[in-house]
Amino acid sequence: MSRRRALALGLLAVLAALLIAAPLALRAAGRYLVESDPLERADAIVVLTGSYPDRILEAVDLYKAGWAPRIILCREPQNAGFRRLDALGVKVPQLFELNRSVAEQLGVPAQAIAVVDRPAGSTFSEAELVLEYVLARGDHSILLVTSKYHSRRAARIYRHLAAGRVHVITCPARDDDFRADGWWHDRASIRRVVIEYQKLLTFLLFDRWRLLPVGAEPTPSPTAG
Repeated sequence: MSRRRALALGLLAVLAALLIAAPLALRAAGRYLVESDPLERADAIVVLTGSYPDRILEAVDLYKAGWAPRIILCREPQNAGFRRLDALGVKVPQLFELNRSVAEQLGVPAQAIAVVDRPAGSTFSEAELVLEYVLARGDHSILLVTSKYHSRRAARIYRHLAAGRVHVITCPARDDDFRADGWWHDRASIRRVVIEYQKLLTFLLFDRWRLLPVGAEPTPSPTAG
């Protein structure tokens, strides 16, 4: 066999291996982002702000199945457009209000729905507010409802900030359209996965080392002698 032919066959073998390995690696990357825990009874169901209505539908299903007696909703920050509408006297329902409306129309009693008063602009700030709220109520466990691709990072953040005081059970929304086994075929899903990995790496490499659990006191710096 000539050297040129051997080289060509070698390149074809490498290309074939890449063609076989690439879908497996992409599939693994999508699946890694999705974290789903075995269901357990909990003190409350927490619905993270964001995708609608898949998250609230999951929360209602969990409530009706008896996994928790309450649903906790979070407020999202108002942007400049919403503030302008308020100034003009135009009333537009916010996402948490839409979520509450869906839950009530599907049979969840109004008294079983709570809203964390302060708005949050990120998963971290939302987790801090939610955990402050549930700890103040004496809750010890929550079902955490979010989108599939967001579930692993959200669980990591909540568990880090809870520091063992609240048991976090992750429940990705089953009506979420994200397909872990084929996300690279959809432009919106590609964007979500790339951004989610950026945020997950930021948490793993930086945030978890510098952000304290909820209620923890910062360690005082040594006094110069």
